[in-house]
Amino acid sequence: MSNTSNHLVDLLPSPSYSATTIGGVALFAGVFLLFMGFKEFSGGTSKAMDSGVRKIGLGILATLVGAGVAATRQALSPEDEHAS
Repeated sequence: MSNTSNHLVDLLPSPSYSATTIGGVALFAGVFLLFMGFKEFSGGTSKAMDSGVRKIGLGILATLVGAGVAATRQALSPEDEHAS
């Protein structure tokens, strides 16, 4: 008879990896939106400038959220970050 408890697989990552992933995705999205917003803002037409300003605002917000998640993750357990 085999012991099935030896063959269990975790389907979800640990919360620490999830928070790090969410923070990284938010930072990437924020920087991407900032660059796209600046590109549209410098386009010249009024409609493009309005769209660029919205993307810049969303980019700033996403970047701040991502940085906040990353900083919170590091503040909660700094020894885990330096160990890897």
